[in-house]
Amino acid sequence: MSDDAPAHLYQALVSQDPASAIGVIERTKAAGVGQEQLFDALFVPAMAMLGGAWASGAIDEITFTQAAVIAEQIQSFVTPPSAAPDSGITVLVGCVQGDSHSIAKDITGTALKEAGHRVIDLGVDVRPAEFLERVEETGARILIVCAETTATATSVRGVREIMQQAGHTDVVLLASGGPFVADAALARSVGANGVVAGAESGLRLVERVAKDLLGRTG
Repeated sequence: MSDDAPAHLYQALVSQDPASAIGVIERTKAAGVGQEQLFDALFVPAMAMLGGAWASGAIDEITFTQAAVIAEQIQSFVTPPSAAPDSGITVLVGCVQGDSHSIAKDITGTALKEAGHRVIDLGVDVRPAEFLERVEETGARILIVCAETTATATSVRGVREIMQQAGHTDVVLLASGGPFVADAALARSVGANGVVAGAESGLRLVERVAKDLLGRTG
């Protein structure tokens, strides 16, 4: 794979050109990168470029949001085949109410699926009551709640509060997003049990929590 393939994919996303994005993926595969490697070698670096460009002001909010839509459309082309056995652990992921920045959510969710976890993606702009409803429907005890702005990050507190009010005090809430990575105290203030700082971080945290949960119920 050429070193500039992620940059080409990033440019296709920013240009809102799914055909060019798929072309980059196909050329990368033709260069010898297997399906199981595309996500980590191509998609994740391109998404990091996209997030960095938005954070630095190189692209505006509209361009970022439109690029994220294209990324979701082509994600199935880079998703690795799931070979891991079912872990038996259900994880709910979603962007908190008012937040529509889905890139980090999508990357973390895909990585967790690849690891064999049962991931239920609630999407973006998810109300606290919706998180509660799905916890009660599925029995999930791990939530990853995403927020990429300071304003929406503080709204994560509402998810913790509604869980406590409903008696789900054993639900583990992991906060994801730049504001939490930058300020660990913010995560604690909204009732989060930990901070997901990326796909690898999410995997480590979920596996650690899963071992603890299985140990308690075993």
